[in-house]
Amino acid sequence: MSRIGRHLKDGFTGVFRHFALSLSSISSVTVTLLLMSMFLFLNVNIEAMTKNVEKSVQIHVQLNHDIEEKTVKELEEEIKKNPEVETIKFSTKEEELEYFIEMDGSEEAEDLYGQYRGENNPFLDAFLITIKEGEQIKSVTDRVSELDGVYYASYGGDGTGNLMETLQQVRNVGLVTVIFLTAVAIFLIANTIRVSVQSRQKEISIMRTVGASNWYIRWPFIIEGMIIGFIGSIVPVLVSVFLYKYILDGTGGVIWSTMFKLVPAEPLVYQISGLLALIGTFVGALGSMLTVGRLLRWSR
Repeated sequence: MSRIGRHLKDGFTGVFRHFALSLSSISSVTVTLLLMSMFLFLNVNIEAMTKNVEKSVQIHVQLNHDIEEKTVKELEEEIKKNPEVETIKFSTKEEELEYFIEMDGSEEAEDLYGQYRGENNPFLDAFLITIKEGEQIKSVTDRVSELDGVYYASYGGDGTGNLMETLQQVRNVGLVTVIFLTAVAIFLIANTIRVSVQSRQKEISIMRTVGASNWYIRWPFIIEGMIIGFIGSIVPVLVSVFLYKYILDGTGGVIWSTMFKLVPAEPLVYQISGLLALIGTFVGALGSMLTVGRLLRWSR
């Protein structure tokens, strides 16, 4: 227990004894985590928006005019066998007509199309299919369109498919950016710790002379790196909490349309804040451990 207390004391002492170096590293970590915070919030919201868009995009499957009820049930079961299909809903031709009139939205819609109710209804019975992943929409549509009893299957064309692919690419870019910024944070902390260690080579040599193990020498530097990383995360955490809530209040949580809604602040801001503090502390420890380990090998 006394050894742990000594390591903690040495770690805090190292931060404040070499305050100029520590401040430089803290500033670098702060900037890096601020950028990381921005991309984390962006990635989470794009993920949520993508899922929202995917749920709103449906495959519209029109059935043959003379299809029998038994065949409809068999066709529904066949479509459900596709693992990509999340939900399937049957829509009668009467419901299709009403939906068409509602979507038109004009004052003349009822006069123009209302007369087609009943036996004059030109619409076909249909299935409305939602899928689990947006990028699967074209392949599912192609398979369904080949089934017996299907007149025509559509999903919105290449524009919808391109939108899904674009959103997926943005998500991937956000993830890669977060990984890159984590690597940058490790490099910045490791570089600062290296300068600190090099300035204390004589101290390390004395500790080795008296028989101190490598891990005994490493621990104060690892704790020092953890402290630097944690302090560097404080400003990004505060900015993340208050700025995201401010943006939510300013926009009402909606961007462009109700399809693009921001994720509610709670518990998201606390989850990302905790993650930032954890990342800062972890990369500080990792950067210190790697650097001290390398320098100890070189000084043998």
